Order: sequence, then C-alpha cells, then structure tokens
Amino acid sequence: MDVDLPPSYALTSSTSAAPLYSERPSTTERVLQTERHPTGLAPAAQGLKHLYKSDHLEVRLHPPHWGLTLPAYGLGATVDGLITFRKSCSHVTELSVSLQGVINTSASQHATVAVPGVSRNVFLKKKVVLFAAPQGQSATMKGEFPFALQFPHYVDGGCDPLPPSYTVYQPGITTEIFYTFRVDITRKGLRRHEKLATPILYLPKSRPSLPPVEDMPWARTDSWADARMRTVDVSPTWPTRPGRSDASAQQREDIPTITFTMPSTRCFASGEMIPVSMKIHCPRSPALAKLLSHNAHLSLVKRQKTWISLGAQISIRESLLSRADLYLADESQEGTAYLRLEVQAGEAGRECSWRVKDCVAVEHVIRLVILPPDHLKDFPTFKHEVPVTLTTDQYGSLQNEMLALGGVPFPALGLNDVHRYLRAQR
Repeated sequence: MDVDLPPSYALTSSTSAAPLYSERPSTTERVLQTERHPTGLAPAAQGLKHLYKSDHLEVRLHPPHWGLTLPAYGLGATVDGLITFRKSCSHVTELSVSLQGVINTSASQHATVAVPGVSRNVFLKKKVVLFAAPQGQSATMKGEFPFALQFPHYVDGGCDPLPPSYTVYQPGITTEIFYTFRVDITRKGLRRHEKLATPILYLPKSRPSLPPVEDMPWARTDSWADARMRTVDVSPTWPTRPGRSDASAQQREDIPTITFTMPSTRCFASGEMIPVSMKIHCPRSPALAKLLSHNAHLSLVKRQKTWISLGAQISIRESLLSRADLYLADESQEGTAYLRLEVQAGEAGRECSWRVKDCVAVEHVIRLVILPPDHLKDFPTFKHEVPVTLTTDQYGSLQNEMLALGGVPFPALGLNDVHRYLRAQR
C-alpha cells in the first residue's frame, strides 16, 4: 500500500533576518470584515453615492468614487454636494455647513506616562452659512441648497500642514485624527435644532520639492564638493563599565574614523530607494575596517509621537520599516573600506511624515549602528541617526494627476487605515 510521505521542511539559517511586520496590511493581503457603515447614517447606493438622511434633510456629497467606504478627499480638495429638504422646516434662523478636524487622545489606566483620561484638540473649524434670516425673524425652509467647502492647507492658527486622517496606537494610549462634515439647522425659540454629521477622510498627497539624486558619487573619490550630498562624521559611543577610564579608552590607536554620506535634500518619496555611502578608515589596524564593515546595520525607522499630560510628556513608539542592503563594497585599499547601501523608504504610497505642533507627529529616521567585533574589549559602538522626510508620491507627478480628473486632487489612498472600520464594528 502506498503511503504519502509528510512534506519536508528546510531549516532556516540563523543568519537570516527576521521578517518585517506592519500594523497595516500590504496590497496583497486582505482584511475580513462585515458590510457595515461606521456611522448610524447609512448611505444609499453604497459605493456609488454618499447620501445621508435625517428628519428634515437629505445630504448628498459629490466626491469621486475611490472605492472607500467613507468619502475621501485629497490635498486642498473641495467638499461639495447638495442639501435637500425632505419636508418643510419652519422657524429656521440659519442653515450652515462646516468642516471640523479633531485630535482625540485617550490614555488608559494602565498607561504609566499620563494621567488617565481623554483630551480633545480641535485643529480645524470651518463654517459656511447657506441661509441666514434677518435679525429677529425666521423662515420656512424647503427646496435645494448646493454647498462647497474647501480644505485649507494648514492647521488653524498655525503653519503645520493639515494632517491626514490617522490613528496612532501606543501602549496605553490611542490618538485618532478624524474629520467631520456637518449640516446645522438653527431654529428660533425652544424648537429643536437639527444637525446631521458624517465622518469623511482627508488623505492629502505630498511630494518632494526637488528631483531625486540619480547618480550618487562613488565614495572613493573623496570629493564632497557636490552640493547634492552631505557628509558627516559618525561619533563613537563608549560602553559604561565600572573602573574604566574613558580618557584612556579614547586614546586607543585602532579607533577608526567613519563618515556617512547621503543626499542633502533628505526628502524622499515612499517606496524609493535611499542611497547611502560609508567610509571606514582605520590605518593602524587594517583588518578592523573589514570587520566593522560586516557589522554595519542600516535601517529606516518610523517614529510615532504623542504629546500627553498637557504637553508635559511625550509618548514614542518606533517601528522598523526596512533594512538596508549592501550592494557594493571596495576593500582594495588597505585599512579602508568603502560601502554602498540602499534602504527602501517603506511601501510605495503608504508613508508620509507630518506633525501637529505639541500634539502628534509621525517622523522617519535613518539609523546606522556599527557594532564592535566580539573579541575587542572596551571598543566603542558607532551610532548615527538622520531625520528624513517621506512623501506619499514621487517628484513631478502632480501635473499628470490633475489633468486626469480635470483639477480634482487625488487622495493618498495608501494612507487609509483599515482599522478605522474594524473599530466601528465592535
């Protein structure tokens, strides 16, 4: 009788890097969820029209269909649509529409960095009055009222660009940035005022102001007159050990000099490859340069910050986006190693650096760590961090997108957070 043998499994090498995990699914992954709208106002003709109803009103938003559950808008886009009175509404003194952007930060009782509670920061409040009755009078409203509100580019009263709809998860702390479109009917006297509010997504695209560097100079030329490049010295960090003198350790003759070179713009589109050059020079110990080149680790780190306790403390969460690949090295000169590395700026269209002052920020840094060989004692570790700015799209792509939809800005769909819908179903 034939017996099927079990499948064979290959052992994983101990030197292989652990896979990277992301808090959001990639384009090849799916999130299973039931069909439910996150608000109590379910739109008619789901996916085709954003139609919302209340007692007296019917509000139809007119954004292009992007395949998302909520209406989505790009950089500086206009929220437009039509308000229709389903039945006559008497004693109306004002009809208005408004956009509101809010940052909600909640700290649980298990958070050790903040007092438990919820803080609310309104960073955008824009209102347009569609109808206003004369002073002391009111009117009976019926018919249709078109409206249009444009997203500003900056936070109210500040110089920070308007942040995207976003959620930041940290141990014990959750920060959510959300936008709401609202219609208000103000009525005279003690009559019930009516409002209709629905969440919308603001997903602004961003692009570098300068084109990317196509031909990075080879480090061995030692010529850094190119204004497109910036070179810095990497400083050593000495281990703290009792009874050791820092002064004597720093006088060691085998301490190398390490330089780090990358494009001076420090602004890259997400998904691009960021080129980096390094030079390790150690003439007193030629073999050490080669050993250190194998111990060099370069990575791109995403840093999410939340200001809590009325701005007195900062909660920080870091996640690894990518590691660099060494694709060219030159050790032909004794005592000197030249390295070329590339690190990917996250997944295309999904990363963006932004901040709201003293409230929340998403930052990106390139981190270099060069560990000493195991056999060397009292030898420093070399560490260096370079803050970089990531954008959702590549340089020069704005004109083609604007032409495609006749001037309507595309939203950055990669910034959409699927957890937003899963939370609404709990």
